[in-house]
Amino acid sequence: MSVFLLTGCYEDFNPEIDTKPVLCLNSLITAGEPIEVEVTHTWMFNDEKSKMNHDVKDAVVTIFANERIVDSDYLPKEGDKIRIVAESPTYGMAIAEVVVPYATPIGKVKVFPVVTDIWKGDKDLFHYEMLADVTFNLNIEMDVNDPEGTDNYYHFGYNWSGRATDGSPTLSIGQFEYNSEPIFKEHIGVFETVMGNDEDTNFVFFSDRQFSGRTYTLHLNFSNNVFRVKSQEYDESWLECGVNLYLTTVSKSYYSWAVYKWNVDEGITGDLSDIGLAESKWGYSNVTTGAGVVAAQSSAKYTIELKEFLKTTLNNK
Repeated sequence: MSVFLLTGCYEDFNPEIDTKPVLCLNSLITAGEPIEVEVTHTWMFNDEKSKMNHDVKDAVVTIFANERIVDSDYLPKEGDKIRIVAESPTYGMAIAEVVVPYATPIGKVKVFPVVTDIWKGDKDLFHYEMLADVTFNLNIEMDVNDPEGTDNYYHFGYNWSGRATDGSPTLSIGQFEYNSEPIFKEHIGVFETVMGNDEDTNFVFFSDRQFSGRTYTLHLNFSNNVFRVKSQEYDESWLECGVNLYLTTVSKSYYSWAVYKWNVDEGITGDLSDIGLAESKWGYSNVTTGAGVVAAQSSAKYTIELKEFLKTTLNNK
């Protein structure tokens, strides 16, 4: 669900700053799952030895949940305040804190499938019966019911569900049309838009600052989806497939890191710094050492079942 990895622990060279290596903490905490923490150290870009191996072997990591020390098998809950403390005789101490957000339930979902092509009943070179080959677009309206009284940050994700036949999935999701939902571009400034840095991106984080405490309808379009089955015998269970939608509520630290990463990789700031027209942008961090990110998330899931749509489509052919 989550398309970004929390990384960023090397230092740009600047003779005016202290370049002594410090601890770097990275952790993406998910409600209901064990907490994993990656402890490394920063290194200079020209330090080839440290670049190859920047593990920290002597670090002791302590995890607090709501001010109490917990074991490594602790499963964090929504609303937990998690603090991670790492201590190393070599690299010192690093501390980071995050609150696990409450998942925002997915509201009403409306689905509008449109068939663009269908092929049924022919045989291929391997003498299988091509029982179904349906290409279709899927337009979805999904309500986000934003809770009042708090700033919320979100990430949208998706995948397919269903069984496989002949070694291939029955359903393949096609192209997600990023531009169909304008809120996915709320992080993009006017300058980036003018310079053309607002196209060809898959950024799907967004905040509630435009609809705080109200309902917002996401417009989600998937084009060129394909349902395909090859077999000598028909089995109606193949039609039991669909698309899983995930609305993940993320911590401010995760959202801030994602926006920073986009600016470096796709924004005008990153472009200008690459050619020496702007200062290199320091990475976002909520760790006391300034290296790494500790973030948290909680997800809500909604499954769109496509069986009846596919059954009707094939019966009408």
